[in-house]
Amino acid sequence: MKATRRTMSTGEARSRTRWTKRRSGAGAVVGAGAALLMATGGVAASAASVTPHRSTGHASSVTITEQDYYTAADSTYMTQFLSGFHKANPGYTVSRDVVPNGSLLSKELTEASAGQMPDLMMMDNPWVPSLASAGELMPLSKFGFTSNGLTEGAVAAGTYRGKLYGIGFGNNTIGLFYNKKLLSAAHVTPPRTWAQLAVDAKKLTKNGVYGYGFAAGTNNNAAWQFEPYFWTAGGNLTQVNDAGGVKALSFVASLVKDGSAPSAVVNWGQNNVAQEFMDGKLAMIVMGPWEFPDFSAVKGLSYGIVPIPTPSASGHANVPLGGEVFTIPKTTPANEALAAKVLRYLISPQNTLLWAKNNGEVASQRSVANQLIAAVPLDRVFADEIQHAESRVGVVGSAYPAISSALTTAIQEAVLGKVTPSAALTTAETAVKAALAQSKSGS
Repeated sequence: MKATRRTMSTGEARSRTRWTKRRSGAGAVVGAGAALLMATGGVAASAASVTPHRSTGHASSVTITEQDYYTAADSTYMTQFLSGFHKANPGYTVSRDVVPNGSLLSKELTEASAGQMPDLMMMDNPWVPSLASAGELMPLSKFGFTSNGLTEGAVAAGTYRGKLYGIGFGNNTIGLFYNKKLLSAAHVTPPRTWAQLAVDAKKLTKNGVYGYGFAAGTNNNAAWQFEPYFWTAGGNLTQVNDAGGVKALSFVASLVKDGSAPSAVVNWGQNNVAQEFMDGKLAMIVMGPWEFPDFSAVKGLSYGIVPIPTPSASGHANVPLGGEVFTIPKTTPANEALAAKVLRYLISPQNTLLWAKNNGEVASQRSVANQLIAAVPLDRVFADEIQHAESRVGVVGSAYPAISSALTTAIQEAVLGKVTPSAALTTAETAVKAALAQSKSGS
C-alpha cells in the first residue's frame, strides 16, 4: 500500500485503491458490489453515467481500455510504457483511463453493474479476492503467465485460492525512517525495540518537533501502518481484540498519550506524514520506499531506514505486503487476449526495473529485484522485511476492507483516549465477525 505522490488529490496509498465487477450474471455482480460497498462504505454512481467501450475494427485495428490511478511521476512511466507498446505493436491501441484513487471504487462498481469493466485493470492487491471470488477476473494461467521467477511477495499479492490473477511491477512495505541530524543532535540511535522507540521518541520531542509520527487517518492508512505492531505482537485479523491486538494498540496509543506523537495523526494520511518529515517536524516516521525520490530531493534532509521495531530485539516485524497488480477482467476473448499482450509488455524486465527503481519497490521478478538491490542499497531493508510480509487478505479474504475500517475506528478512538484500547478493539470485533460472516456467505 504505497502512498500516492503529494501532487495527487487523494490521500493515499500505494496501496491506492480501485475496483469493479462486470457481469457473469446479475447475481454475481450485485453480490460482489454489495460486499465491496459494505466493506468500504462507498456508494456506486448511477449506471447511466457509464460510457461503454468496445473493440473496434478487425484484429489489425483493435482498441482496449486500461484503467489505473497512477498520477504524477507514476503516470509519466505508464504513458511511456504504453507508448512503447504502441510503437512495437502497430494497429493496436490502448486507451488509458486514469481515475482518482478516491473515486475509483464507485466508478468500477458502476461499470460492473453495467457490464462494462475495463479490459486491463490495475488494483491494490487486497482487492483481488473480492473480484476473483465473484468470477470477474480471468486466471492469468489462461494466457500463459506463471509464477516462475516471481518473488514470494509478488505471488502472494496476485494469488487467490491457488490461482494467479494479478501481476505487478513490484511490492512494497513499510519501515522506520529517521532524520539522522535530529537523532545525532539528541544522541539517539535508531530504535530496534518498542521500549527503545518509546524512549527515543520522548527524547526527540522538543522545539516543535515530535519524536514519532504515523498515519492513523482513513483510506486504509491506519490499519496498514498499525499492522506491523499488531501482527508482531501476535494479533489476528479474525479476532482483533485478542491479547496481541490489545498489546499493540496500547503501545501505539501510549506514544500519543505521552506527547511523543501528535494527536493529529488521526487526520493524517501517509502523504501528510511524509510532508511533516520533510519539513523537519517529525524525527521518526513509519513510511515506505516510494518516498525515496521525494526525500532525497529535499536539501539538507539526511535520512536512514531501519526495520519496524519489535517487542524483542531478537524478533522481526511481520509487515503488510503492499503493491498493485494488473488483472484481466472478463470481457471478450479478443479483448482478453490483447490485454494479456499488453500486460506481458508492461511487466517486461526492462519496464519492471525502470518502474521499481524509480518507485522504491522490490521488483516482482527475482532477477530484477537482485539488480535493484545492488543499485539501491537502501532498498535492502524493505527486501528483507518482505520476506516476513503478510498478505492482508491471506486469512480473511474479501472481508479485509471491512476489518480494516473497523480497525481504523478502533485505532483512532484509542489514540484520542476516547476509550481504552481493549474497549475499542472489542467494539471492532463485532464488525469483524459480521464482515467474516458476510464474506463466507458470499463465497
